Amino acid sequence: MGTLRLQPLDVGLVLLYLVGIVALGLWLGRGIRTSRDFFLAGKSLPWWAVGMSLVVSDIGAKDMIGVAGDAYRYGLVMMNYDFIGCIFPVLLAAFLFMPFFWIAGVYTVPEYLGRRYNLAVRASFAVIWVCFMTATLGTIFVSAAAMFEVMLGWPFWFSVGLCVVAVGLYTTLGGLKAVVFTDAVSCVVLVVGATLICVLGLVKVGGIAGLKASVGALEWTQHHFQLLPPADHPVYPWPAVLLGLGFVLGPAYWIGNQAIVQRTLGTRSQNEARASYVFCAAIKLVFPVLLVLPGMIALALLAEQLGPPGKDFDGNRVLPMLLTHLLPTGVLGLVIGAFLAGVLSNLDSYVNSASTLVVTDLYRPFVNRHATDAQCLRLGRWLVAGLLVGGGLLSYPIKTQFGTVFEAFQTFLTFFQGPLLALLLLGMLTRRATQWGGLAGMLAGVATAVVLNGAEKLLGIAGGIPFLWTAWWSFVAALGVTLLVSLATTPYSEARLRGLVCWLPVREETPP
Repeated sequence: MGTLRLQPLDVGLVLLYLVGIVALGLWLGRGIRTSRDFFLAGKSLPWWAVGMSLVVSDIGAKDMIGVAGDAYRYGLVMMNYDFIGCIFPVLLAAFLFMPFFWIAGVYTVPEYLGRRYNLAVRASFAVIWVCFMTATLGTIFVSAAAMFEVMLGWPFWFSVGLCVVAVGLYTTLGGLKAVVFTDAVSCVVLVVGATLICVLGLVKVGGIAGLKASVGALEWTQHHFQLLPPADHPVYPWPAVLLGLGFVLGPAYWIGNQAIVQRTLGTRSQNEARASYVFCAAIKLVFPVLLVLPGMIALALLAEQLGPPGKDFDGNRVLPMLLTHLLPTGVLGLVIGAFLAGVLSNLDSYVNSASTLVVTDLYRPFVNRHATDAQCLRLGRWLVAGLLVGGGLLSYPIKTQFGTVFEAFQTFLTFFQGPLLALLLLGMLTRRATQWGGLAGMLAGVATAVVLNGAEKLLGIAGGIPFLWTAWWSFVAALGVTLLVSLATTPYSEARLRGLVCWLPVREETPP
């Protein structure tokens, strides 16, 4: 398929957004003096900006491209990533878990786990998170390259390099403050662009009735209008959706994701942190439609060109091809700007958080205990550049190994989200979980996830095991092993656990 030649108006709108967002990020970074400014924005962020940043930290290029591709393949079940996996977990994080991170005064989730369990747990999760975030950067680069290849004819590596430079400029200099405020702008652009795609697409297919008729006429779409497909669905059986997504991946993502938690730790107070979560949950109510509907519209309009899902199906081309087919001049520039907003906001969120993890959880505790603030700030900035390059190098293997970038992202999550949630729940809600129980549970959970993700080769199970089941069973394994080992080992004293377990406040309240 030929590429689209953008009109001058479209090119102007895209360039205006790109130059404007980089300039804003550079301007916001002029006041960075300390590592606290760089990593937590000096705890000066307003709740509304953090709430919008939370939205685009979660919803970005990988979701615009990947969810559209998976909605084309699987249908409305993809809405559950927001309905089941987001709204309730966000509120749970706001009112139960976030206060403990705040009171503990930590920079990162592994730092909390290190205080609750031990340094081995802290270091292990820090390494896992950094690897995951670098791989996530790769998925975002693949998203950008897929869009720009179809829309503009740009080569893969040129698109990746352009994104590395653009994000590296303002994130390296501006830190979390630049990330959050540029994300707030990106959130508005993203909502407007996604809304335009849905409205124009529905008009093109003849409304909801026309969409149902066109999609329903295809032979392989019998489950596309079911939010909970049958139990024998190859990828999204309803028990796995409820257990793997609703009870594990969703809560673990919003409670223990460093890219999410770090934003709330940069607010001015606990109340503002809670408000940012609630504001995020309210905005996210519209995204199940904005992300899934374009994939269904593409299925109605382009099924003959894209074909049914199969071995050679490239889901990352669904949204770009829909845009070239659907959008007029001017609107196309706005939507590409919205996509660019998703690329930049996702990249800056993950690279800033990964840099924070390396400095806080690996460099300071294990490499240089007496590091000065200036050294940490300088290292944090160099790490941003290095991590972006690392993500760029990983992007091509990710492109060739997964059907869509969203599938890649969710698969990466399943390797550790189950064990992470198990340790956070037991650590915050019970005083009996011990340091050795936590370490054993983490190892058991991650090992379970590795085996289940490789079930086709390791266990001989044809087609493998759906990744949502992997998330659930790795959580169960981590939970069970942590409890068993904790019962056989000595817990920390009550004084040692104060401020780390919800039943143990920082200090005893004096009677009146």
